[in-house]
Amino acid sequence: MDRSAPTPPHLDALQEFYQGEILGEAMFDSMLRSARDDSERYKIALMLQLETETKARLRPHLAAQGLPLQEDPQMRPRGERFARELQDATWNDKMRALEQSIGQTWLPRYRELTAALPPPLRAIGESMIAHEQALLEMARRELDGDSHRSDEPVRELLVHPLPRPAEG
Repeated sequence: MDRSAPTPPHLDALQEFYQGEILGEAMFDSMLRSARDDSERYKIALMLQLETETKARLRPHLAAQGLPLQEDPQMRPRGERFARELQDATWNDKMRALEQSIGQTWLPRYRELTAALPPPLRAIGESMIAHEQALLEMARRELDGDSHRSDEPVRELLVHPLPRPAEG
């Protein structure tokens, strides 16, 4: 692919999806450090697993379009910074921040990007919307006190779900 020419918008969208997963992966990885118990550790790790699997799932689509697979060096620090800002927050405050970030930023952006994708790539965008909706639903269930089934929307999207912690 000629890198001197402007990148078509649909290729920018694929790249943005991919880099967003890198940011999310770094954020959830960093959030694991502030988990206060097995339940929090499991739920954060489950969200991390979703970011990792989604990033891996996107990679062949980028490669097929001749797009670079390396990480934008700004993404991991941005995700880590978000996690650091929440390290002393309560679990509900973390879930509220996640709900706001996804609901006000990521989900609207991914809907916008998906609407502009050509039909052959639209399924990728739709899967990214489903991904964000699952994370949003998990955060909302946590905030609504429905924590015993909050993981279900994320688990449904995983090829390799993590084992649930033993009830104790």
